[in-house]
Amino acid sequence: MPSQELEVELRKELGKEEVGRLRKKGKLPGIFYGKGVEPQPVIVEQAQVLRILHSPTGKNTILTLRSSEQKLEGKRVLIREHQVDAITDQLIHIDLMAVEKDRLIRVKVPVEMFGKPVGAEKGGTLEEHIWELEISCLPDEIPEVIKVDVSNLDLGDSIYVRDLNLGNLKVLTDLKQPVVTVVAPAKVEEVAPAVTAEGAVPAEGEAPAEPGTSGEKVEKAEKEVGAVEEKAKAKKEPKKTE
Repeated sequence: MPSQELEVELRKELGKEEVGRLRKKGKLPGIFYGKGVEPQPVIVEQAQVLRILHSPTGKNTILTLRSSEQKLEGKRVLIREHQVDAITDQLIHIDLMAVEKDRLIRVKVPVEMFGKPVGAEKGGTLEEHIWELEISCLPDEIPEVIKVDVSNLDLGDSIYVRDLNLGNLKVLTDLKQPVVTVVAPAKVEEVAPAVTAEGAVPAEGEAPAEPGTSGEKVEKAEKEVGAVEEKAKAKKEPKKTE
C-alpha cells in the first residue's frame, strides 16, 4: 500500500480555549503514540485528514509525518482513531499510531462482493452478514479491500470466513462467521377459501345439497322421522271390534 505524507507539528499549548482556537483555524488536535514512543500532543490540518479518511484506503493509509520536530519527522503512522462531534459531525480529535515496517499490526479491512449469484436467477436474494474483516499483517501488506466472488452461490449457499483465501494475511475474525448468503425466496401458501355447506360442490355420485339453513334441514328431518314412527306404530296396534 503506497504511503502518503501528513504535515504535523507539536501542540505546545493545551486546554479547551487553545483547542477551540485551533479548530477555528481549521486545525485539528491529536496525539502521536506507539510502542516505545512517548506520547506527544500534535496539531494537523483538518482538511488533509478528511481527504485521507475519504480516500479508498481510509484509516488504513500508511502516513509519513513531515515536521520541523525531529521526534516526529519521518515517522510512519496510521490514523488509529478519530473523534467526531455528535451534533456538528465535525472532526474534533485524531490518534496517530506509530508503526514499524517489520512489526505486525491489527487492522479492519472492508469486504466487497462481486459477481452475480446463480441463485439470483432463481429469485434468491444476496444477504451480506459482515462488511469488514479484522486481520493481522505488516503495515505494507494491508489490502485496500477484500473481494469476495459470489457468482457460484446457489439458493441457500453461504460463504464463511474460513472459505476465504487471503494468502499470508492472518484473519482474526471468527472463522465460523458467515460472510454472505443467497436466501431462497419465501414460499407463499395458497389457502382455499372456506365454503359453506349450502354452497359446497357435491362429490361425484352425490346429490346436490338442498337449499336452506342447517337448522331448517334438521327440523325437516325430525318431522320425517316422526311421521315414519307414527305409521309403524299404527300398523302394530290391533283394530278394536265393536
